[in-house]
Formats: sequence, C-alpha cells, structure tokens
Amino acid sequence: MSNSSISKLLQLVSEERLRGSTAGYRGVLIASESDKARVVNSAAFRRLQQKAQVFPLEPNASVRTRLTHSIEVSQIGRYLTQKIIEKFVSNDTSSKRYNELTALVNIVETACLLHDIGNPPFGHLGESAVREWCRDIQLAGDVLHFDGNPQGFRLISFLAGEDRFGLNLSCSLLLSTIKYPWDVKNRPIDKKVGIFDSDVKSYEECCERLNWKTGKIFPLMQIMDIADEIAYSMSDLEDGLEKGIIDDEDLKNEFDPFFSEITAKSNHIKPFIAFKTAIINLAVETATKNYTDNIDGIFNGDFRCNIPGETEVGDLLKKVGTFARARIYRSPAAEGVELAGRSVIKGLLSHFGQLRSLSADNFNALLSDDREKIKAQNLDFHGHLLRRLPKRYIEKYSILDRGDEQSRRAHLIIDFIAGMTDDFALETYQVLEGIRIK
Repeated sequence: MSNSSISKLLQLVSEERLRGSTAGYRGVLIASESDKARVVNSAAFRRLQQKAQVFPLEPNASVRTRLTHSIEVSQIGRYLTQKIIEKFVSNDTSSKRYNELTALVNIVETACLLHDIGNPPFGHLGESAVREWCRDIQLAGDVLHFDGNPQGFRLISFLAGEDRFGLNLSCSLLLSTIKYPWDVKNRPIDKKVGIFDSDVKSYEECCERLNWKTGKIFPLMQIMDIADEIAYSMSDLEDGLEKGIIDDEDLKNEFDPFFSEITAKSNHIKPFIAFKTAIINLAVETATKNYTDNIDGIFNGDFRCNIPGETEVGDLLKKVGTFARARIYRSPAAEGVELAGRSVIKGLLSHFGQLRSLSADNFNALLSDDREKIKAQNLDFHGHLLRRLPKRYIEKYSILDRGDEQSRRAHLIIDFIAGMTDDFALETYQVLEGIRIK
C-alpha cells in the first residue's frame, strides 16, 4: 500500500459534523472517541441486547443478540483496519499521523457497532412484514423499500438525540454506515435502498463536507461490511452448536480436511474455537490483501471489496453460508419463533396503522389533545395508541421539511415499531390483543 493510498484514506477521517459540536474542534482522535461514546451510551444501542441475531426470544444468554454480534463485528473491524494500516510502512511517527490513524480505526470500529442499529424486531421477517403492510394499505414512496440499512441511518442521523441531527455523529462515521448510498430514485437495478428520501439531504451534506461523490460506496464502509461477513459466518455456527442444532461431528463432515487439520494442532482449545480462530485470521489476511491491492478501484467507486470466492477462505465461507442456511436458519428453533414474530409485527402495524388512516384534522386533534373533537370523532382509542409513541418521535414527525404529512406519519409508526426489542414488541402486541393485561 503506497504512501499516497494511506493519505487518501486519512483524508476521509474528519471531525466535521452536520451540526458543529458544542465542544468545538478538538482534533480527529477526540472526535472519533466522542462518536463512540455517543453510540455506546445511546438507548438505541442498548436495545440491541434484546433483538435477536438468529434466535428470537432466546433464554440462553450464551446465544448471540444483535448487541453481542455487533461487538464481535467491531473487534474484527478494528483488527482488519489495523492490518490494512500495517501494509503501509512509514517512519512518520508525528502526533498528527498517529491521531489520524487511530481515529481511522475508531471510525471503522464504531461503524461496526452501528451496522445493525436499524433492524426491527424478529430480523428479516420483521423487515418483510413492514414492507407487506405498506403494500397492503397501498402506501407510496420509500417506505415500500423499508430495510434495516436506511432505517439505521435515519435513526443515528435524525431520530436519536434531542434535535434534528440525531446523535450528531461525524460525517466520516455517518458515511461509513451506509452500505447502499442511494435513495429510491437513484438506486441501481436490483439494489436495495440505503437512504430514505427525507435523509438524502443529510447524506449529500456529509459527502460535500468530505469532498466525496454521492452514490459512490464509501471506502471505510467496505471494511465494516467485510468484518460483518466474517463475524456472522462464524457466530451463526457457534450459536447452532450452543443450541444443540449441530455438533462438532457435523462440522468435521462438512469442512474436512480444513477442520481436522486445524483442530489437530490445538490440543488445549475446543475444536470449534480453533476452527473459528483460524478462519477469522485467514479471512482478515485475505481481505486485507484484496482491499490494499484494489485501493484505487475502491476510491474510484468501481470495486466492491470482499473475500474472493476463489481463495481457500472464500470457498470455506461460501460453504459455511450454505451449511448455515440448511441446518441453522431453517431449523424449527429459528423458523418457528420468526414466524410468530412476523405475526407480532403485522399485528402491531395493524393496530398502530389506525393512526395513519385518520384524516390530518383528526390526527392534529390528537396531537393538540383537543378534547371536544376527540369526543365528537370517537378518537379515544386512537389517543391511547398515540400516547404509546415516544414524545421525541412525535416531535420529529412535526418537522415539516422532511416530506409530506402522510409520509411523515407512516414513518412515525414504522419508527416506533422498528425500534422495539423482540420482548417489548411481543408484550405490546399481547396487550393490544387483550392476551395480557398490564
């Protein structure tokens, strides 16, 4: 990796924020530490501890949640970034260079902590339940493309925090979280939407601050994405072992001779831990080489970095994915609760969707607590529903320059349900259905 290449990467490390920090400019290292502090101290991050990775409502604390998975991704992301930096050999030990390089590692690490922040309860079936509801009631616009990725950017850049800037994270970090840098109108064919229409302005301003072209995949995001790929491939196997869905013999049958060769060298480590550690280390080395060898293409926006399938570890990871889909994701333990979770999300949307079907006048009557109109229009039940929504989200809904009223109201309902934990979603659904009295 050339000196100019690392310099290009470091140009993307900035303390610029969409709203200036009240503490002023303190340098990129402190800014990156502040970003991480804002994330790990946020309620949205804490809620990940009760959102499933693969197995919803799992009582076994050893099985991963979105929180523990995100922490593991952040460790691999930090490791991978450090290996990329190692490829750059320099005698420059100035404080400025140290600060920039450390901030670079911090940004990727924090982006990894955030990569699942927008996921709704009950995983991918929760996402599809939201999209189905939007189609069923004939909504228009970007909500038809609801996904955890644009919801995550919306959450950290707008919903969380007290003002319209969300957590007010650095532009470098915000861009590092966007896997699909386009909205509905500009997305390539067959690609997911990565930014909701109302958040495009924030995205474009971040790009302008960093002199980055809109629509190009951000180089630091690619490191985060690779770390996620490495982490979930191994964690899903380990969770399958923890729940007794698979065992070491299954892994030996599926992944020999690699599995036996690695475990034979590790007398004091459990077979799977030796297998997992070897694959992570090999994957990081392979990804580092692929990233640094193709750094120019990454900056030009025409190279999507991954772990090449033709490499040993790339082939292994493909086999892991196939095995996990067949033996773990499709197991009754995973599918049964996911199916129930889908019904929970659809039920919640059906109940809270009654707020969306109100006329603008009636909804305003609820917001202003106009008792005469509420009584005349028989809106008492709707008032109970509205009072369950966070006041901060209602305040964000009231910001008029973020889309038309119907779009903002649809997002308000989806924001509330997407932010729920698995447990809270189930409990709220049971209360609304009269199954539980609280």
